[in-house]
Amino acid sequence: MDLQEQVLNKIQLEFWDWVEIDFHDEKWDGKHFYVDITSDKFIWKSRINQSKMVYKVLDEFMQTGSIHALRMKCRVPNNNS
Repeated sequence: MDLQEQVLNKIQLEFWDWVEIDFHDEKWDGKHFYVDITSDKFIWKSRINQSKMVYKVLDEFMQTGSIHALRMKCRVPNNNS
């Protein structure tokens, strides 16, 4: 399983309620990534706490150096159906 699959699986396990994810290598170097996550778990959370939630989930990848830099966008679902 490659890094992208590992990260997506890890995020989906943590944000299991409802999640939409875009995760990709921003600089094509295998170290600098961008993640865009939309999740119900972000509702009523500040932007800082949303980011902390993501960093907590991806901590093992950051600690091992698999992810050197991470840029992210956290969103709550738009329920205008």
